[in-house]
Amino acid sequence: MTSPLRSQRDAWHATARRSARSRFRTRWLAFAGMVGAILLVWSLWASGVIFTGPVPLPATQTNAPVDADDWAMAGRDAAHTAAVPFHGGFEGEELWRFESRHPLPAAPAVSGGQLFLGTGDNRLVAMDSASGDVLWERRISSVTVTTPAVTQGAVYVAVRDGRLLALDRREGAELWSFQADSSSFASPTVYRGVVYAGSWNGTLYAVDAQTGEQLWTFRAEGSIVAPPAFQGDLMALATDDGLVYVIDLITGKKRLIFDTVNALTESPVFTGDYFLIGTGRGRLAAIDWTRLEYPLERALRSWRQQFFIWGLQPEPPLPKGLVWGRVLSRDSALSGPAVLDGVAYAGSRDGRLHALSIADGTLLWEYDTGALIHSAPAAAGRSVYIGNDAGEVHVVDRATGEPVRIIPAGAPVSGRIVVTEHRLYVTSEETGTLIALR
Repeated sequence: MTSPLRSQRDAWHATARRSARSRFRTRWLAFAGMVGAILLVWSLWASGVIFTGPVPLPATQTNAPVDADDWAMAGRDAAHTAAVPFHGGFEGEELWRFESRHPLPAAPAVSGGQLFLGTGDNRLVAMDSASGDVLWERRISSVTVTTPAVTQGAVYVAVRDGRLLALDRREGAELWSFQADSSSFASPTVYRGVVYAGSWNGTLYAVDAQTGEQLWTFRAEGSIVAPPAFQGDLMALATDDGLVYVIDLITGKKRLIFDTVNALTESPVFTGDYFLIGTGRGRLAAIDWTRLEYPLERALRSWRQQFFIWGLQPEPPLPKGLVWGRVLSRDSALSGPAVLDGVAYAGSRDGRLHALSIADGTLLWEYDTGALIHSAPAAAGRSVYIGNDAGEVHVVDRATGEPVRIIPAGAPVSGRIVVTEHRLYVTSEETGTLIALR
C-alpha cells in the first residue's frame, strides 16, 4: 500500500517533470523563433535591392549595333551569344595583318567599318576593318586588358587603373571619363543606354553612356573579371568566387543567386529561359533564371550547405534553377560558350571543342584540335570556329562535328575568335598580332 507521503512526492515529481518539459518547449520555441527571426532579417537584408525609389534612367537608350557585320563588344551582343546566325563561310585568305610589337590581351570590337583594339603598350587603336589602315590611336594612362564596347557614336574602354573611358569613335577624342575605386579586368557592356563595368573589388558600376554619370552600383562578394550579360529586363553577373547573380533591372532586386562552387572567369550567356556558365573545373551548366528564389529560401539553403560541410547532411543542397550540369574536362577550364540554334559550343583547355544540346545537356559531338586551347569559339552559319596554341583556326561543321578546314594563323591563338559577315579576326597575345581573313 502506497503511503500518502509517497503519493504526494510522486505527484510533485510528475508535476515538476511536466513543468520542466513545458519550460523546455517554451525556451526551445523561443530560441527557434529568435533564430528564425534573425535568419529572416538577415536574408531580407542579404537579398537587398540595388536601388530604391524610381529606377535610375539613362539619358538615352543607346545600344551596341548587332548587324551581321558587327561584333560590337565582348561576346558580340549583350547576351554574349558569340554567334552570327547567317554566314557563308571563309576560305582562309589573309587580307591584312596588324603587328603591335606588344601583347594583345583581348579580342577587338568591330562596328560600322571600324575595328577597335587595345594593346599592351597602353594604346587604343582604331582601324579600317576592311583594309587594316590605322585611322587613329590614343595613348591611355594604363593598359587595357579588355575588349571595347562600341555604339553609333562612341567607343567605351575599361582601363586597368579603374577608369572607364568614352571616346569619339571617329576621331578618338575623349567624351568623358569615369573613375572606379578598384582595378578593372572585365570588358564593358552597353545595354539600353547604360555602360556596365565591373571592378576587382566586386563593384559593378552602371554609368550613363551619354553623360558618364553614375546611375547605381552593385556590390558582389567576389571580384568581377567578366562582363555581365543581359536579356530583356534581366542581368546575369558572374564573380570569381563562383556566384552568378541574376538581377531584375526594373525592381533592382536579386532574382536568383546561383553558386557554381568553382571560380568563374567567363561571362554567363543568356539563351531563352536559361543562362549558361562554364567553370574553371571543366563544367558547363544551364540554369533556369525563371526560378525565382525567395530570401528565406536562400537562407535555409545556406544553412543546409553548412550542415553538409559539418557532416550533418549526407548531400549538399542542389542550387535552385539548375537544369543540367556536365563535366566536359576534369582538369582544364572551359571557354565561354557560343550558342546558336539550341546548341552550345565550348572549348576546353585540353584542346577539345564540345557541342551540347541546350535543352538537356546531351553531348552531341566532340572535336579534338590537337593542341591546347586558350581562345573561345564563335558560331556562324553552318560552322563553328576555334583557335589553338598550334597557331591554327579550326573550322568545324556545326551539325556533324567534322572538320571543314584548318586555317593557319602563324601564331598561338588567344582571345575570342571574332566573326563578321565578311571577315574573320584572329588575335595572338603572345606575338601581338591581329590577322583579318576572308
